[in-house]
Amino acid sequence: MGPGALLMLAAAAAAVSGITSANIALAGPYAMKAVDFGACDDGEYPGMLVNVSLILDEAANETAYTGEFTTSYDYLADDCEMEITVYKWGSTGGWLKFYDLTFTKPFDYLLTNFPAVFEYIWYPMGINKKPVPPGTYYMHRYWTRPITLKKFVALPYGKYKLYMKGLKDGKRQVCVQMVIDIYEVGFFQALGFKPPVGGSAWGRG
Repeated sequence: MGPGALLMLAAAAAAVSGITSANIALAGPYAMKAVDFGACDDGEYPGMLVNVSLILDEAANETAYTGEFTTSYDYLADDCEMEITVYKWGSTGGWLKFYDLTFTKPFDYLLTNFPAVFEYIWYPMGINKKPVPPGTYYMHRYWTRPITLKKFVALPYGKYKLYMKGLKDGKRQVCVQMVIDIYEVGFFQALGFKPPVGGSAWGRG
């Protein structure tokens, strides 16, 4: 979900050993920019209703995703699982599976291995401890400005699609997806993307 999910994608990509590709950068830092975010396009998921839209924040003169997530159960509970699947857009077209990961006790796993998920997404939505009661949680602003990554030795450039699914009793009940572009930081700077005052959107890798 949001920047936290982006960081999950980067971590998953970095975990793949022996990557060889013509579009791998030999030096970072890398930047990621969301180009689509919202409900999954591969089926229905009864455990969560996702209502997210892209808006223009006139005060900041930037686009951001805003909306709400309504859950019917605690998808971060210890007896649930989480499944992350990443696809990469092929050089000749089409999505090709790049990486997948499934883990149990999602709240503890994410807090330990991907604390940025909580820092950037769940904490602002009021999710900060177990249990996570069913209900509606609001995303007020998820900026589309690039986020830099500085901790990865090799990360292929290109377009990626990420599915983040919650499983209960072996059935997929919730799902959020996003599509991102990965380039060197200099590419985005050349397009006119600049760090905001204080540089808070950069160097979060």
